[in-house]
Amino acid sequence: MRGLRMLVGLFAIGATVSSLSACSHSNTEYGELAPANAVTVHVQNQNFLDMDVYAVAEGVSTRLGTVTGNSSATFVVNASTTNQDFAIVATPIGGAGRASTGNISVGPGQTIEFRIGSMLSNSSVFIRG
Repeated sequence: MRGLRMLVGLFAIGATVSSLSACSHSNTEYGELAPANAVTVHVQNQNFLDMDVYAVAEGVSTRLGTVTGNSSATFVVNASTTNQDFAIVATPIGGAGRASTGNISVGPGQTIEFRIGSMLSNSSVFIRG
């Protein structure tokens, strides 16, 4: 009986591990390995709320992704967006207001560092590269 319980326990652990590995993805699937001329956006969220992040160019919003509260994430911006002035905008999920970089202009290979403040009005942007 003890052997049967041990076998069932091992099966349960194996099933859990295999299901977790099935949910994992390689970094290349999400574009984390960007070409040298791509523009990357590194967002550091110092707010408690999760934020949806968008690139806004000529009135058209393109969702980049979500950054959970008090964490950071990196996104790649479509090269066609960076051929013009655009803004990075973050809106809180379940909250009001927004944080914005204002209009920015970047070139290929540059990185946008966007820090969302604990108070949205205290957000800042820095372009390096």
